[in-house]
Amino acid sequence: MALDTGMRRGEMFKLKWSDIDFEAGIITIEAFNTKTMRERQVAMTDRLAAELCCLFEHRSDESVFGIATSCKTAFNKAKKLAGLPDLRFHDLRHTHATRLVAAQMPLSEVGRVLGHTQPATTFRYVNINVDTAKRAADLLNQFNKPKPELVN
Repeated sequence: MALDTGMRRGEMFKLKWSDIDFEAGIITIEAFNTKTMRERQVAMTDRLAAELCCLFEHRSDESVFGIATSCKTAFNKAKKLAGLPDLRFHDLRHTHATRLVAAQMPLSEVGRVLGHTQPATTFRYVNINVDTAKRAADLLNQFNKPKPELVN
């Protein structure tokens, strides 16, 4: 969920089934559950919707995950199985932002998806990678190409 929505850990832990609209594919994060105290909606990817449907079928209470504050043990186990020992939970949020920018989503929209109130915060979340650097060089190469002379 963190990777596909960019939600903060606390926002996910506080989710209730009533916050999830499977039909519309939207998750509503209530204002009092956000860092900025502003309600926002995030869309579900197909894979997230499928996983949440499985959880919904086996739900035991109104809480989506049944976790109050920590998933450290499960996350550490998943990191180990994935061969990612240095991964931090918050890195998933950064990866989400970087993927959106790589997919050409404007930074202003990425910031709104993440619930940022300041554009500078979004800039810190987006990490340049080799693909981004190559894309920048390609754009400059196109700009620097000699322009064919106009024929009269």
